[in-house]
Amino acid sequence: MGNSTQTYRTNAKSRAKHVRDNSPGGKYAHSNAYKKKHGEQRAKLGIPKGSKMDASKQPDGSYKAESRKTNRGRGGAKRK
Repeated sequence: MGNSTQTYRTNAKSRAKHVRDNSPGGKYAHSNAYKKKHGEQRAKLGIPKGSKMDASKQPDGSYKAESRKTNRGRGGAKRK
């Protein structure tokens, strides 16, 4: 038995974090409705596939083309 296996068997808190970190989903898991809405907005804004631009949702509910770096760096719902 490897060292990691032994650690995760005896340390429940560490095992829970390990499972969270290695589970599918998370950062890029969005609902189909979310993906559809953002896809429509990207098309409306003329943002091509593979572009470094995001369809950034604004506080008033509208969307604008914005640098991916600027938009995601802002933190969104996870802002501290």
